Amino acid sequence: MVYYFIAAKGILGIKTNIKEFRWSFGSNMPEGTLIEYESCAVKMHIVLEDFNDDDLLGNLGRYHYFNGSPGGDKLYYTRKLPMNKKLRLKAENLLSDEPKLTVNRTYYKLITHRIMNLHSLHYIATDLAALLLLRKGYAPIHCSAFKAGDATVAIFAPPDTGKTLSTMTACGDFGASFIAEDLAITDGKNIFSVPWTNSFDHYAKNKQEEISGVKGKLVKAVPLIKNSSKKHSEPEDNDVKTRALLNPQIVTHIAILEKGEDDVMPQTESVGVSKLMNLNRYEFNFLRAPLLIAYEFFNPGLAIDDGTVKEKEILTALVKNSESVFTLKKRNPTHYAETLLDQMKEAPYRNEKVIAFYQ
Repeated sequence: MVYYFIAAKGILGIKTNIKEFRWSFGSNMPEGTLIEYESCAVKMHIVLEDFNDDDLLGNLGRYHYFNGSPGGDKLYYTRKLPMNKKLRLKAENLLSDEPKLTVNRTYYKLITHRIMNLHSLHYIATDLAALLLLRKGYAPIHCSAFKAGDATVAIFAPPDTGKTLSTMTACGDFGASFIAEDLAITDGKNIFSVPWTNSFDHYAKNKQEEISGVKGKLVKAVPLIKNSSKKHSEPEDNDVKTRALLNPQIVTHIAILEKGEDDVMPQTESVGVSKLMNLNRYEFNFLRAPLLIAYEFFNPGLAIDDGTVKEKEILTALVKNSESVFTLKKRNPTHYAETLLDQMKEAPYRNEKVIAFYQ
């Protein structure tokens, strides 16, 4: 059986035989069609099956547990385990418009996190997708985002600082429109929603004291995350799915959250870009991904470093195109949202729609 999952309409899609494939770009992605998949700028084919290519490995070069050939389009990971079991992973055609990752059931079952040079399939797919997106002129961004009136803010922050909570509060308490709570994609001007991430579960389980009262209000404001406390829940509102995927928004504000004495400080372009690059690096590890590094050793055309150059170009454009880039400090993370909305209200381009939102 083949399934098609669309993380961002027209931008990022997955073709796989794994019925409930989950990764950073979507713990509960909607199932799509072949046509929708083919229309995506970045396509990835992921296969779960048992295979044995041992007869080929003896003639290939070696890079730690990887085998490949100079200029070759295939890379093999093979590692022996007790009881005559082996971990097997194969990467093919990473320079094409549809790279393919194949993993055997032992690898898929046992490797669920990052352990030294062993990365789970979902981490590998995330790192590969990040590099492929950059090659196509898109940058994945580790942020939350919401829209109020005609103003849209992308919120960046170190882990556990409050970016998810800020968007949830803005939507639940102040009626803002949800865009993202952990991950999105940008072309340097627009932000494309990737609403299938699951950070809200983390907050619901571990920070209940901070979001008390927000979740109930959020269900009405953001049907997309209804029942998100249920493990592996599916977004229920098809209209919300469609809106989230069809409507890119122009970013007007970039906020960088920090903890500290209450303060709002405008940032220069250079500082803003530097902080965004740094915070992005926490989520996207294509520069340090073992599979990508090994593939590039045999096939330098993968050009991993070019991804960083492209990422900086896109994030620089995002900062330049935004009307306001600022650092927001708060002692109490539940207070970020109101100040964010105040900053958006005071935008120099203020128009009737924005004014009406706040009346």
